[in-house]
Formats: sequence, structure tokens, C-alpha cells
Amino acid sequence: MQESHTETPYTALGFYHKISQLRADTWNALKRDLGQLVRQEAGCPRARTLVKAVDVKLTRLEIIEDYHAFPSKEDFRHLWSLFDREEYALLEKVVKRLVRALISESYRRRHVDLSETDADAEDMETLDALNQLRRGHPASNSSAQPYFELLIVDNLSSQEEVVVREAFHNLRRPEDRFVYDVVTVRSFEDALIAVLVNPNIQACLIRYEFPYKSKYNLSALRNYLEGLSEQELENQSEADRSILLSSMIHELRPEIDQFLVTSGDVEATASRDIRHFNRIFYRETDYIEQHHTILRAIDNRYRTPFFDALREYSKKPTGVFHAMPISRGKSVTRSHWAGHMIDFYGINIFLAETSATSGGLDSLLQPFGPIKKAQEYAARAFGARQSFFVTNGTSTANKIVVQALVKPRDIVLIDRDCHKSHHYGMVLAGAHVSYLDSYPLNDYSMYGAVPLHEIKKTLLAYKRAGELDKVKMLLLTNCTFDGVVYNVRRVMEECLAIKPDLVFLWDEAWFAFASFNPTYRPRTAMHAARTLRDRYRSEAYREEYAAWKAEFDALDPDDDATWLERRLLPDPDAVRIRAYATHSTHKTLTSLRQGSMIHVYDQDFRQRVEAPFHEAYMTHTSTSPNYQILASLDVGRMQAEMEGFELVHAQVEAALSLREQLYTNELLSNSVYGRSGGSPV
Repeated sequence: MQESHTETPYTALGFYHKISQLRADTWNALKRDLGQLVRQEAGCPRARTLVKAVDVKLTRLEIIEDYHAFPSKEDFRHLWSLFDREEYALLEKVVKRLVRALISESYRRRHVDLSETDADAEDMETLDALNQLRRGHPASNSSAQPYFELLIVDNLSSQEEVVVREAFHNLRRPEDRFVYDVVTVRSFEDALIAVLVNPNIQACLIRYEFPYKSKYNLSALRNYLEGLSEQELENQSEADRSILLSSMIHELRPEIDQFLVTSGDVEATASRDIRHFNRIFYRETDYIEQHHTILRAIDNRYRTPFFDALREYSKKPTGVFHAMPISRGKSVTRSHWAGHMIDFYGINIFLAETSATSGGLDSLLQPFGPIKKAQEYAARAFGARQSFFVTNGTSTANKIVVQALVKPRDIVLIDRDCHKSHHYGMVLAGAHVSYLDSYPLNDYSMYGAVPLHEIKKTLLAYKRAGELDKVKMLLLTNCTFDGVVYNVRRVMEECLAIKPDLVFLWDEAWFAFASFNPTYRPRTAMHAARTLRDRYRSEAYREEYAAWKAEFDALDPDDDATWLERRLLPDPDAVRIRAYATHSTHKTLTSLRQGSMIHVYDQDFRQRVEAPFHEAYMTHTSTSPNYQILASLDVGRMQAEMEGFELVHAQVEAALSLREQLYTNELLSNSVYGRSGGSPV
């Protein structure tokens, strides 16, 4: 690439939510411009304009593709070489192949060599694109190796990047369960932008020394890097910068497996906060060890313990002596009338139909094998301490939690507009209910959330009445059916300042997806609970609380404004983090109908709740749960860990595009808001 190309202002990554749309649109526009350029006479004004347009688009795409494995940096050098030699017809042909490979995702299944320009190479991309249209999605070929990308953070030269990439490529084996490609970045900022814009990245190898600053103008990182001093980061040691990068990657994409290659003192590194690294390599030049370690880590997330066990069970040549006529499909395979059921559903769903009493699998009520392991994996994925599968919906999940925690005459603060299952749960538990009113959104004919001021006012009234000890739980819907989301951390923090042991039940039936996006994750119950737990353990918070308490004690405690008009902080020595969330996995993630989960982050669960929780769980759970629902919950968790970031990200982009059209399209804004140039509240 010529020097002039690198001097073009880099503004393509100003808003990362639109990056995939920008990427696709720019490749298509480049293909269009090249087609027009080839048909123009050389040297004419129109041709010169098109050459400049191609230059700008190639420069923009080079920035975007710097964070993706395909097309590679070598591929881009090939594109620039054709452009600089003015071989526009050949460049158009290569770009068409490249675009087809991106659309068909053939790069996930085989190496695409853009230097090959023969008809056979082009036909392979065309065939892949057609096959995708026929199948609906390339992943429908279950025999294909799942593909991911490895991010390597190291200040490598161009030649070193080629060597490292080839070293990992050469380790590929047909028998590997996964296939991966390598993305290399050279700075702290580049690593963060890579994990934000490239959902294919599933593992990260942080190696040796790297600078903080990117060569690009990465304004998209401004929110994530707020409060960090560039000078301080540049002066940090290799270990400190690597650990900070690891922490920030974990905050953005906690599912990514991280590895550290260090040349520093092993003992000094081990004494630091290295909890987000799966493994540390010391001056490791053996790529084989790194290769197998990375594949093993990916496999740990890809496993579906119960679904795998159920599939193996369905293959067993077992004789049927079971009370269930449908077991192993015998009642339909031998039927003269019901065979069309197998024609519709297929045989596997019947071969996998069984119960705990027939042996070979696990019991949902007393799990010890694959169901137990699957629930542990779910806890990891959603950031909980414990997770439990529920096979008859979140209505039942809500009743389980309420019955486990609430005793007769306990006071529960609850949103009046909550799901009806909560009302029934209160009746079953014998609770005394204090209803809280949401604020109305009259323009949209719906209700929002319960204001924090209202919650604090209610707690304060019980405190002054001498009944605060009877208040057991705050139950709120997050998010509502209409998409209103609480600031969970703020609500929990201020309520705990009034009642330090208050239990929170967050009904997140429509919010299961939120754990897999860095924008939504901080508003989830499990993330807020874990964040507050870490915060209250820190010395920095103790100092903050002491300063706040001194100021607060100087005020009048009988004045409502003292409590209601100020932000409250809980006592770190008294506070207990006790949070529960219920998810309708079947609503926003992959699961069969009625597949739900309960997630727990309760410091007192083992000592005070576990026994009554299991009693409530057994009370509301069938002794004959649907194993297909359990398997779908297991697979849904795996999918969310492996590609949840990508899928949620795509929906965010679609929502932002729709909102942009509502803002800017005159016809739409008039019809939606009833006036020209209207805007949403």
C-alpha cells in the first residue's frame, strides 16, 4: 500500500454499533464502483472520480478488516497492489470473489486464496453462496467444524505477523473439533475495538509488550476508556497493562477465553489479579501447547453436557420394559394409525424420550450428572453463583423463588403491574404485599418502571413504623414487556442503605439476552450483584462510605429529604448481597417453549435458603419433566456463550437503523409522531 493511503483520515469506526452494516455496504459500494470504473475510458473525468472513490473505500475497509481474520492483511496487500498497478478489471474480479466469500461465509470452511483467479476458484464461492440460499444457513451442515478467530495482542512487525499466523495455521488437523484463524493487533486500544466489532473472536492471546495508543481514531472507545490516563497507561509495566486489558476485555465480552504470554517474573505475575486468564505461558514459543490449550478452552464452552448425554442415550439399543408407551417411540413406530407423528417430528425425539426412573441419564429434582453440569455451565454463562432449569415456564420459576424465601406475614414490595404469577406466588407464600405504582407513559398507553423515590419512600415508612424487619423482598420486572429497564445497581445500592439484608427478585423474563451484550449487561441482576459484592469488599469503598456517612450524620434523620433527595450508600460491614433473577429462556434465547432458568447470587443461599429452595423446587417441578426442554436449555446456553454477542449485536444494529429512519424519514416521523420533524421522548 502506498504511503498516501495511510494519511487518509480514519473516521470509519466512530460508532461501532453500525460497523457490520458499514462493512457490508462499503464492500458492495466498492464492487459497484469498480464495475463502473472498468467500463470507463482511462483518463476521463468520470474515471478519475471513480478511482478516488475506490481509494477511499479501500482505505476505509482496510481499517475495518484490520480487526478480522478474513480478508487478511496479506489479502489487502494484494488488493492494493492491483489498485496501484491500475489492474482494475482484475481487482473487480478479486473483490467480487471476496464479497461472495463473505456472504456465503466460505472462509469459515476453507482457506480462500484471493491470488487465485481461475474459474474454479470463483465457482467455489458462487456454489457456496447458492448452497447457503438453499439451506438457509451454512451452519445447517452439522458435520462442519465450528469456526472462530483467535485475537493476538502483540506489537509485531508485518513479517512477524505473517510468521505467527502461519505457525498457527500449520497446526490445523482434520481431526480437530474446531477450526480457527488469527487476528493480530498491536495496541491496547486495537484489542478493545477488535472484541467489540468482531464477534468471531472467541479467544485472546496477550503476548509481550504492546503500546496503548492505536494508529486509528477510535472514538468508539471513548465511553470504555473514560477515567483512564493515556500517559499512565503508556508508563505501566508490561504485566499491569496486560492485566488491565484482560479485565476490560472480560467486562466487554466475558465469554472470551484469555491467555497471557509473559517474559516477566512468573512469581510476580502470579501474585497479581490474573483471574480472567485461563492460563499463563512463560516465554512460550511452543505453538503446539498454545494451540491445544485454546482448543480445549473453546471445547469447554461448546460442550452441552445434558444434550450430549441425551443424544448418546437415544443411540443405545435398549429393550423397552417401561410403563411409558411412547418410550423409544414404540407406540408410534408399531402403530397402524399414528405413524405420521414420526413423519412430522422424526425418530430422534422419540428415541430420546425417557424418564429418570429408566436410568442412564439424570434427575432434574436431584441432579448429580449431566443436568448438574449443564446448570453449572449456565451459572458461568449468566454470571450467577447457582442456576436452575425450569421446564414449565417463568411463572413457575417465580413461584419457586417466592415460596423459598418468603414466610407467612413477611412483607414484600412488588410492582403493581407485575406478571400475574407473582400475585399467585404471594398467595401461596402467605405474604403481606405492599404494591408499588409504576409511572405512566400516557403518550404510549403503557406503564414504565417504579421510581426509586417511590421504593425508598415505602421502605422509609416501614422503618419509621418499626416494621422494617418484616420487609423481606423487593420484586420488580426488569425489563418490562415494553422494554423499560431499571438501573439495577442503583436501585439495589440505595435500598440496601435502608435495609442491608433486603432480598431482590428481578423478573427478567424478557431480558435473558442482556448478559451477552456490554451495553445491556450492567443492567442485569447478576452483573449488578457481582459488581456490588466486589465494590463493598474494597478499601476504596470503605473510604467513600466513611466520607459519605460523616456528611449524612450531620443531617436531620427525620427529614424525608435526607433520605429521598440524596444518593444513599450501604454500610459495607452490614450489607448482604441477595439477588435472584428468573429468565424466560424460551422468549429471547434458543429454547423450547416453557424452558426457563432461575439464577442466584445470594451470599446466604447455602446457609439459609438452599433447603427451603429445594423444597419449593420439588413442590412446583414435575417428577416427569420434559427432557427435550432441558436439552434445549443446555443448547441455548451454549449458543448464547458462543454467539450471543453476535446475535444480540445484530438486533441492536437493526433497532438503531429503525430508530434512525424514524428520526430522519419525514413520512415515517409524521405518521409515528403526528407532526413534521417529530422525535421520540
